[in-house]
Amino acid sequence: MQYDALIAGGGHAPWLKEYAGTDIRLLAKIKGRRFVDYIIEALKASGYINKICICVPAEAVEELAKTTPNYCEVREAGKGLPHTCLVGSENIGKENPQVLVVCDDIPMLTGEAVADFLKQCAAFPHGELIYPINKQEVCLKKFPDATRTYGKSSHGSYTGGNMMLVDKRVMPRGQVKANEIFARRKNPFSLASWLGWSFIFKLVMHKLSVADVEKRVTELMEMESHAIFSDYPEIGMDVDKPADFALAEKYL
Repeated sequence: MQYDALIAGGGHAPWLKEYAGTDIRLLAKIKGRRFVDYIIEALKASGYINKICICVPAEAVEELAKTTPNYCEVREAGKGLPHTCLVGSENIGKENPQVLVVCDDIPMLTGEAVADFLKQCAAFPHGELIYPINKQEVCLKKFPDATRTYGKSSHGSYTGGNMMLVDKRVMPRGQVKANEIFARRKNPFSLASWLGWSFIFKLVMHKLSVADVEKRVTELMEMESHAIFSDYPEIGMDVDKPADFALAEKYL
């Protein structure tokens, strides 16, 4: 099965300017190549990707349009990630409505990692929101010096990947839910009430399973959701602080 991909690159990272001369992540260079070049190469190397839409701040549109392959379409990003996904998906996903959304800060992504995730996604043909997770031991085995945030469940510790397979037909209603989460993000009591106190209790007591998370995400987002176990930690190795930039320089 073939998919179109969306690289969501609408944000700025002010700290990055000191290290790469730009605060636009997709334009930042590591080992002489831009983040966007690494990501495009990984997507095409997977063998699963047709067209790629790249969403970036307005000031980067012209440069990327001139310096990316002809199967890439460059568009101005929307206001926030949910809106960017909606805007970017307008001209892709016409043959297959499931669109692979990839964050702009994972230059260590590989074609094997993308292929493995999408191959597993095929088991959920009606999935509307599918996301990868990495076990802590998988991450530490390949990147022992990496510092990541892990969530503990009843079956171990996990971290989330920086991509997701989304059915573009649910994106309009997903805007409402995403904005609701955003509005509650700085009010722990409000967020906990929204998630459900039984869910929070299980989380705190480390009795929450991956299946519990899938079920709650499905209920809250009102879309069929699934988690995929990935043995490729590159999916979760985002560059969002100076230590991550040094790590990427070391491993690329």
